[in-house]
Amino acid sequence: MGDLAFDFSSMAEFDALAQSVAAKLNCQMCLVSVLHGEALRALGHSKQGEPVEDRIMYARDTICGHTMRTGAPLRVVDVRNDARFRDVPSVEAMSIGAYLGVPLCREDGLPIGAMCALAASPRIWSNSELAYLEAVADLVESKIERHALRFEQKALSAALAENDAILTTLAEASGKAITVHNDAGELVFANVALRADLDLTYQELLVLPHAAQRLASGGAQSGAVSVDTPGRPSHDLHVQLYAPKAGLTLAEWSRTKTAHSTS
Repeated sequence: MGDLAFDFSSMAEFDALAQSVAAKLNCQMCLVSVLHGEALRALGHSKQGEPVEDRIMYARDTICGHTMRTGAPLRVVDVRNDARFRDVPSVEAMSIGAYLGVPLCREDGLPIGAMCALAASPRIWSNSELAYLEAVADLVESKIERHALRFEQKALSAALAENDAILTTLAEASGKAITVHNDAGELVFANVALRADLDLTYQELLVLPHAAQRLASGGAQSGAVSVDTPGRPSHDLHVQLYAPKAGLTLAEWSRTKTAHSTS
């Protein structure tokens, strides 16, 4: 499981979704939670004005932590009479009688959180209610990805403000596929051309900085990189590296040949 880089100051959109689900399912509460360190943090909470401190619980102390770890939907009709969950701290703290939850995952299937509906009393959850929650979770996953990308680009903005060399290089590279990464090989910026022109998914995009940093660590300024992910064609790319400032490396990407299918 992976921790999520996210701007937790912007949660109104997820609160609105949680409120909508709680109303639709006529349940006590709905939560949209993501992994943050060892805790699950509620991006979305159906109770209006819920303070920040009440949005965070250790993942191990929640049923959603179990849903996230297994990566599978979970229906619990009577939580307090279920030996698996009756002693979980969140059950008492949140007065949970019944639980319906689905995992939230990245594009590569890695769980990053969970979305749940909670009832105060035992309740039999129908197949249609589960299907509805899964459909909303799909929407939530796409929103989380967009928010995470915006957060990464905001993080880069602070660095760019003090880095005229990168700004100049980015201006000169207009229309080219560009990433910027740090010395740990972590992505801090990717422009629109990278995904649009090279047909990369978000998870494939995250592989590029690590590959570029391996080349840079070996003293190379350019080289070939092959991106292979299960169920996707491989991408054979060429990268040119620039290091306008210590700690940040700019990489310009292009195709070396037409992608071919993996066996």
